[in-house]
Amino acid sequence: MMFYLDTFLAEAEESSSGVDLLLPATSELVAGVVAFAVVFFFVWKWALPAMNETLDKRSAEIEGQIKEAENTKSEAEKSKQEYDALVSNADAEVQKIIDEGKQAAEKLKEDVLTEARAEAEAIIEKAKSDSDAEKERVSTELKSEVADLSLEISQKVASSMSKADQKKLIEKFIKELN
Repeated sequence: MMFYLDTFLAEAEESSSGVDLLLPATSELVAGVVAFAVVFFFVWKWALPAMNETLDKRSAEIEGQIKEAENTKSEAEKSKQEYDALVSNADAEVQKIIDEGKQAAEKLKEDVLTEARAEAEAIIEKAKSDSDAEKERVSTELKSEVADLSLEISQKVASSMSKADQKKLIEKFIKELN
């Protein structure tokens, strides 16, 4: 059979003209097609599945990395929300502490003022009572001295006055004291 194929191919080469010059020789065409078919078969049978397996693995790795990145992103967003909540709570806590401090300072101020007023009133009352006591003491002392002087004067005047004049003088003096 090879002999016939060679003969057929040889005749085909000898009769080449015109359009046949553009086409390859039949033997070359057949050999090329057979070689392509053999190579295509080996690629299809062994290389293509290996490439598909490699591509599938790579695709799975990429999908895993994408999912991991999405998980990381969602965790980061969750952490940011928690951080924002903590910052917000901290701001509220700081404001609460400031308000409590202001209230405590205001209460302390009121307590100090109330205590100062009470002390001032106590000092004023003590001064008034001391003043009244001093007035009473001075008044008593003065009355005592006046009584002593009056007694002296009345003894001197009494020795020179009549009993009726002495009685009038004593009554007048008592009226003046009251």
